[in-house]
Amino acid sequence: MIRSSIRGGALAALALLATAIVPAVAAAKPKAPKAFVVCKHGCRYTTIQSAVNASGKGATIQIKPGTYSEGVLVQGHKHNGLTIEGIGKTPSAVYLNGTHARVQGNPAQNAIEGDNVNNLTLENMKEQHYAANGFFITGSNAKHPCHGYLMKNLIAGFDHAYGMYVFECIGGRMTQSTGYGNGDSGFYIGGTPFQKKPVWSSVDHDTAYENVLGYSGTNSKYVKITNGMFYNNGAGVAPNTLASEPFQPATDGIIANNKIFWNNFDYYLPGSPVKTVSSGLATLDGVSANYPIGAGVLLFGTTDWVVKNNQIFGNWLWGVGAFSNPLTNVNAINNGNRIINNQMGANGKDLNGTDLFNDGSGKGTCFANNGTHPTLATSPTAPSSVLYPTCPTTAGPPSSTRLPAATRPIPPVSARAATPPRCCSSAAAARTAWWP
Repeated sequence: MIRSSIRGGALAALALLATAIVPAVAAAKPKAPKAFVVCKHGCRYTTIQSAVNASGKGATIQIKPGTYSEGVLVQGHKHNGLTIEGIGKTPSAVYLNGTHARVQGNPAQNAIEGDNVNNLTLENMKEQHYAANGFFITGSNAKHPCHGYLMKNLIAGFDHAYGMYVFECIGGRMTQSTGYGNGDSGFYIGGTPFQKKPVWSSVDHDTAYENVLGYSGTNSKYVKITNGMFYNNGAGVAPNTLASEPFQPATDGIIANNKIFWNNFDYYLPGSPVKTVSSGLATLDGVSANYPIGAGVLLFGTTDWVVKNNQIFGNWLWGVGAFSNPLTNVNAINNGNRIINNQMGANGKDLNGTDLFNDGSGKGTCFANNGTHPTLATSPTAPSSVLYPTCPTTAGPPSSTRLPAATRPIPPVSARAATPPRCCSSAAAARTAWWP
């Protein structure tokens, strides 16, 4: 009995000791995945692609300063949560140069492409001169969109189409980045799937200049474009609805607290450093038509977009233009957009050609508090109170009040703007001048 009692007591003590140890083991933090370091000489990985191929979920690839001539592909969910970051002091320290970059003997299409990867992070790098796009993240369709991404502190310039490009993705962020000299737009979020419980994307604190479009988003949804600068583009910010991409129309977006100015860049002029990738939105009377040059904000066939609290000035055509597809795309209708509380002109000294343009189609588009006396594109068949109703409104003017075809957007080549002034030698110079 005595031995049994001692043995029982010993077992109880061991049980108590084990109980005390278990929480300590459970609380131990898992080791962080080892970083894959890339450099030109002396590292295990001398190309970004080789590090990507060796990596897996949640890994971090750190790129030391240097010039890398390659096109990088990150493919599949095995790379979910991957971070690719330059570790130089500035984005320019890690430079992806597409001029002679090749993939399997062909020109590299993108600096970095994320294909069906969730929560991919691209940070602190610069790229230029790729055959298609700079930084590109995409899903595959409505059933398999990508979920989450971060593009931060990136520079994307002189690509054939887009600088920073996201397609068929749900939720993500482009921030503190610069896009310039691109044949379509500096920033693009498009083909956004419909969502019952929308996850919004953010384009914030970014700069776009000398692109065909500063921001473009075909059929983009649930996007907030805030606290950015869009200047010296052909047009500043242009969400749009087109049948060429899935999930029409472009709906539910916010453009707020931006500076949108001097978007008069005529990329059709001889010697322009930028050539449009677009063959035109459509053909009108045998002439290829494209977005009008000289507009700050273009709402092309959008529904329920809000343009508010922006400073919009020095755009030679319009400050804000809202219109439907002139070729009667039934999904591209100017419906329910709200243009409110914007400051037009820079203290009355740097005016837009016309502050507001509304083509009179659709219903529910309204205007309020856009300066004391904003200038309006008018119609000989309807008063401005009909074309520019005060918010809120659900009404739409009848078709007979629409602006005449001669004053509608997308002018032919002969109607393009004259040579515009060039804005600022750099994004930094523009920020110094216009962002106190």
